[in-house]
Amino acid sequence: MGALLALVVAFVVVASLVTVPYYAIVPGDAIGVDRLITVPSQQRHPVHGRVLLTDVGVNTLKLIQWIPARLGLEPNTDLVPKTLLTGGLPVKEFDEQGIVDMAESQLSAEAVALRQLGYSVPEHDVGVTLYIIIPGSAAWVSGLQVGDVVTAIDHTPTPNPDALVAAVRAHHPGDVIAVQVGSIAHPLPGHTVRVRLRSATQNGQTVPVLGIPRSTSPDQPRGMGTQPVYDFPFPVSINSDQIGGPSAGLAFTLGIINSLAGGDITGGRVVAATGTIRPDGTVGDVGGVKQKTIAVEQAGATVFFVPPSPDGAHAELKLAQQVANGNLKVFEVGSLSDAMAQLGRLGGVLGRAQAGPPPGPGGHSTPYGWPTAPWS
Repeated sequence: MGALLALVVAFVVVASLVTVPYYAIVPGDAIGVDRLITVPSQQRHPVHGRVLLTDVGVNTLKLIQWIPARLGLEPNTDLVPKTLLTGGLPVKEFDEQGIVDMAESQLSAEAVALRQLGYSVPEHDVGVTLYIIIPGSAAWVSGLQVGDVVTAIDHTPTPNPDALVAAVRAHHPGDVIAVQVGSIAHPLPGHTVRVRLRSATQNGQTVPVLGIPRSTSPDQPRGMGTQPVYDFPFPVSINSDQIGGPSAGLAFTLGIINSLAGGDITGGRVVAATGTIRPDGTVGDVGGVKQKTIAVEQAGATVFFVPPSPDGAHAELKLAQQVANGNLKVFEVGSLSDAMAQLGRLGGVLGRAQAGPPPGPGGHSTPYGWPTAPWS
């Protein structure tokens, strides 16, 4: 008995120290976006009801925590292999991608919300945002980072990925190029990073490469995307509250509209939303819908908007409906216009948001190649 007890104690000690290669996806928080959004005082209206964003917790696991989760003893927890979540990238780079996702979702939310309110918000492409940098590549060694915006190479503007690839291919392996770099918030004027190009074989030819993967199909990693700059009629800012990722885009959009359209698009309800937002108003899919449903229920939401699943099988809607209690109504919305129409049916006062975007480029302009940008 003493030996058996010693073995059990030893196992518990070891299991408490050993980290397993999995993340635990657990319910996170549901936060009112009103306190995160700042608009000019002369434009703001008193807000009725609430719009909530929601996130998930992503926790590293010790063996002693993994065992009960793996056995199904923690029904609100999903286990995800680390390599599946990070794509095999270093954790630091994966975290930096979450910051890029959030920054892009904020820009898109601001543009889409103001366009929905009838404002013209022209857009122009200013550079290429780096999303994946291959470890050990020329870009990696030179100090380029995820979130950098490349605006020019050797004084040749690179407003989109096609232009960047062409500017690199105009050189030879071993050439040192001057890369003009800014940030998502401040792309210009930026600073200069000198990079010595390396070589790769593509289609039987030796070509110069920077070390940023560019996909040729949806299944391949997307290492860069077009960075837009929007000409806003007045300043709108969002405090991310240290949340990463793109899934708060729809919630931010609805929150901005609620602040500027009269303050009652929710009809006095507590409305939660998850889903990315693209410049054309399309709502994109997210992960962790089960955990997010639990979080918004605990926060008192009575309406929850979820995005459609990519395969058209309504998986997110069905999963959220299975988890939801009787007080929470779940709706699938594929665009901002879908969400606005549903709010109107629920008694929300849409005000000037009912008209939608104005005609012309300022109402519908989309960054070049945006559908292939990683944050979409």
